[in-house]
Amino acid sequence: MPRLTRAAAILLGSLLLFSPQAHAQDPVPQPIFDEPIGPFVVDVRGVFARFKQDAAVAAALTVEPTDLPSRGLGLVVGGHVYPLRTRSFALGLGGEILLRAHGSRQVAPETEPDPEAPAPDSQTVVTRMTALSPQISLNFGKRNGWSYLSGGIGPASFTTELEDSPVGDPDARPMAINYGGGARWFAKKHLAFSLDLRFYAIRPQDATMARPAFPRKTVMVFSAGISSK
Repeated sequence: MPRLTRAAAILLGSLLLFSPQAHAQDPVPQPIFDEPIGPFVVDVRGVFARFKQDAAVAAALTVEPTDLPSRGLGLVVGGHVYPLRTRSFALGLGGEILLRAHGSRQVAPETEPDPEAPAPDSQTVVTRMTALSPQISLNFGKRNGWSYLSGGIGPASFTTELEDSPVGDPDARPMAINYGGGARWFAKKHLAFSLDLRFYAIRPQDATMARPAFPRKTVMVFSAGISSK
């Protein structure tokens, strides 16, 4: 009988130890990265832009289309706030500034140089692009990482010119529609790696006395960098 009593006491103690009440005293905290998207984010990314080699622009500069830069590097900074947030979705308002996407290409001399004559001067063709892009975004995910689609419209600047013979400033900056998407992954609580693929549809620019016409064009811009929240 004493042996049976001891066994019952052990069984009763085990039930008390592993009862739901005991677990309720030590709840497992919900991971912070499982929370909704935060209230804001700031981005800094390096830019790779793809330029079209337009025949009309090349003719105005008296060079070949293949002499025009086909790619450029630059920097973009931006910020977004999220006034509407649910468990896995957020509506964002903000924008980006493409500080500059710059590319250049050296023009080869048209004739074979004479070994006894001075070497002909080479020319460099330069393309520069900037843009201010207010945006609205649809964001999908959690605080530790999310993807987004965004778009907007704002003023831009696009110029291709000879480095030694720059063209004049435009009468007005053309407007550009931007659209694209990307993602952010937070390896740390406040620091993320971010990617963005965006297209800028730039309206045509009329010719002036000091500036050739630039037709309507779409520039693809890929960027990668860091985000902070």
